[in-house]
Amino acid sequence: MNILIAAKDAVFARMLALEFEDKHMRALCTSDLSEIKEMIPNTRMAIVDARFLSQGPLPNFPYDTILFGYPDEFAAISTQELTKYYTIERPFLIEELFQALFVSNEDQTETIRAPKRKSPAESLALDTENHVAYYKGEKIALTQKEFALLALLYENRGTPVSREHALAEVFSDAETKTNVVDVYVNYLRTKIDSRFDVRMISTVRGLGYVIAK
Repeated sequence: MNILIAAKDAVFARMLALEFEDKHMRALCTSDLSEIKEMIPNTRMAIVDARFLSQGPLPNFPYDTILFGYPDEFAAISTQELTKYYTIERPFLIEELFQALFVSNEDQTETIRAPKRKSPAESLALDTENHVAYYKGEKIALTQKEFALLALLYENRGTPVSREHALAEVFSDAETKTNVVDVYVNYLRTKIDSRFDVRMISTVRGLGYVIAK
């Protein structure tokens, strides 16, 4: 199994490569963005330095791509671009990396555990400054109140938000005696759940609506 490691720091790349070689995998290393595209067909997974994104968009990988970097490096990447990748913050323990990437089989061999996101919410990103939402890098066109309701649910993900709470936080007094929350949840489900074929917003009977963690 070949692993692509694209890192600005050649010493760090070599350290990662040695760890993969200890697991009987071959690491193909590069510090040149122009070489990445040529190496893609020969690898099963890519681990890429976030700093490469300052040079322009990465090639389209036919498999999951792990982006690593320090928090300030991720902060310099646009919300839309960052949601395309599975991210790992430095510093990280190599054991944590392997636990995220591989699963041990009964015959003691290891296979790739695709870094799937546990919840669709982990692919959702909210740009609160510009009131824009993205799902896996794709922009979602929302009205001001749709965004406000989505933001409220997202901030409380894992905990149901009651209709009363949503009414008080998002809507005006003139709307509090209507089913406006249910209507706007349906708007969000049409624009997110239906469009991306996910279950982002769930109904909790008697408690309200929730976005799972």
